[in-house]
Amino acid sequence: MNISRLIVSLFVLLTLIHCGGNPHDGNPTSDFDFNLPDLKGNLHALKDFRGEVVVLNFWATWCPPCLEETPKLKDLHLRYKDSGVHVIGIALDKDSLDLVRPFVKANNISYTILKGDQEIFTTLSAGSSVEEFKGVPTTLIIDRKGRIRERFDGSFELEQLEDRLRSLLAE
Repeated sequence: MNISRLIVSLFVLLTLIHCGGNPHDGNPTSDFDFNLPDLKGNLHALKDFRGEVVVLNFWATWCPPCLEETPKLKDLHLRYKDSGVHVIGIALDKDSLDLVRPFVKANNISYTILKGDQEIFTTLSAGSSVEEFKGVPTTLIIDRKGRIRERFDGSFELEQLEDRLRSLLAE
């Protein structure tokens, strides 16, 4: 087994172990950014969304708690898109375009979906107080200045997430 296959296998195993873990309230304030493609190949950076509150959800098609969050994220997107909130899903499937495109179409997802990779976790943790990535689902709430203000490891409670969104929108 070559080293890259071993790394990918370990990543998938660790993600599966943590899939559906308990959420917790974090308040890291470190900046981070990314440059990831959407399903059409167009690149997006987090800094492109400055001025908006961002709900950033890391997920995978094989993760049951992630799939349970999809309707909540669709609802959030529809209710808050005109209020300065942008919902972004970062798909972490190994062959994400082949798996995610049909999933997005079948579930009529209209919020932004990006193709993630291992580098985003390095970027997220590098030189910051952000805790190590624990697996999917993980949801971050990022304020208008690009700072991580809330983190949910595992499934999020919609009411708790909305309370935090409303407080950030009021700032």
